[in-house]
Amino acid sequence: MIAGMTMRRIGVPARDLICMAAFQSFLVFAYFVSKNTSAKLMIAALVVVVATDATLFRERLPRAVMAGLIGVAAFGLWSVVGLIVNAIPWSRAGETMASFLLLGLVILAGRRLLACCDMRLIYLSIIAIACLSALASVMLHLAEGQGWGDRLVPLGRPGNSIPGAAGFCIALIAAAALMRGDFALSRVQKALLLTALVPLLTAVVMTQSRGPMIAAAVALAAMLAPWRLSSGRLAALALANWALVTGLVFADPYLRSLFCTDQASFCRPSERLQIWGWVVENVAKHPISGLTPVYRFTDSIFNHPHNGLLGTMMFFGVPGLVLLLGLAFVYGRHLSGRSGEIGLFASGALIFSFGYMGSDLSNPFAFANMHYLFLWLPIAFALAAPSGHASQTAGAAARQSIAGKSGNRFFA
Repeated sequence: MIAGMTMRRIGVPARDLICMAAFQSFLVFAYFVSKNTSAKLMIAALVVVVATDATLFRERLPRAVMAGLIGVAAFGLWSVVGLIVNAIPWSRAGETMASFLLLGLVILAGRRLLACCDMRLIYLSIIAIACLSALASVMLHLAEGQGWGDRLVPLGRPGNSIPGAAGFCIALIAAAALMRGDFALSRVQKALLLTALVPLLTAVVMTQSRGPMIAAAVALAAMLAPWRLSSGRLAALALANWALVTGLVFADPYLRSLFCTDQASFCRPSERLQIWGWVVENVAKHPISGLTPVYRFTDSIFNHPHNGLLGTMMFFGVPGLVLLLGLAFVYGRHLSGRSGEIGLFASGALIFSFGYMGSDLSNPFAFANMHYLFLWLPIAFALAAPSGHASQTAGAAARQSIAGKSGNRFFA
């Protein structure tokens, strides 16, 4: 009752405050809680976000949101074909099908978050919580007696250096969108933002995750360059980023012979060429239906393709890869009409995601993990966002409403 009176007093609807709190919780669960517990809590937070949407069953969904849901459903139906062809027991197929349902939940959550939160609040939330996670991860790493040169495994859902680094990279992309977008930041806000970048960059470097670092560098350069990310340029940059990271894996033995004297740290050898050989063999045997995402290599350590496009082809067949690229191209055209507030962030996230898929994220449709943050939530925001000037006007109105009603001028 007291909480309800407080909500009414500051003039923000209770549903919106619950939505905002659920989103903050989602980020905390992703960046601080580990493994399966994190995934369950992340999903629960997204359910709460969607549950606060009073218009969900009363209003027609925007065409782009419906298109996104249909695209995910199409991939889900194609995966059913693969499950049937490969005679996968439904007891094992459950997680595969659930992953597509959850992506629908993410898309609906993105629509709701745009209605209850200003994009500036979303960006700042990602940056702040990722920054705290990076700082805590580094401090815990050093407290355990490990050195600055030892590989960092960040806190949070993955329990792995590579996707952990990707979680910090999306915070860097959010920071770039905040600095490059249509936001007027004061000197104090810029100083705080630059300060937050220090632990984020430190943690990314300490993960020694080469793929995410290269992918993020290309994405950030594209975002900060003085050009407009048209649909053609966006598609070219995304594919080029994937090709760059993938190509550097092929060049790994030669590059190490030039620059490395041992096999430690950034000079550790990549085992992906051997894995990709297995992928090619499997695609040749199952070119149409694929092997489905339940398939794993027999190697206890390297048990998945470690490449998003190659993995999609192995799991969903060549038609699955064609469908993925087709959906990505259509989405890229959609992005070209979004405003600077959302379009720039979503474009940077897409370029980064393709680069990241050059060495990891074997299944872009996988169960809840950090790719929800760096791939699917940006997609959800972009699908739900109105075009051009309308988005900027709505964002400005939301900032003024939050700042004015709560008395907090930081978001104004």
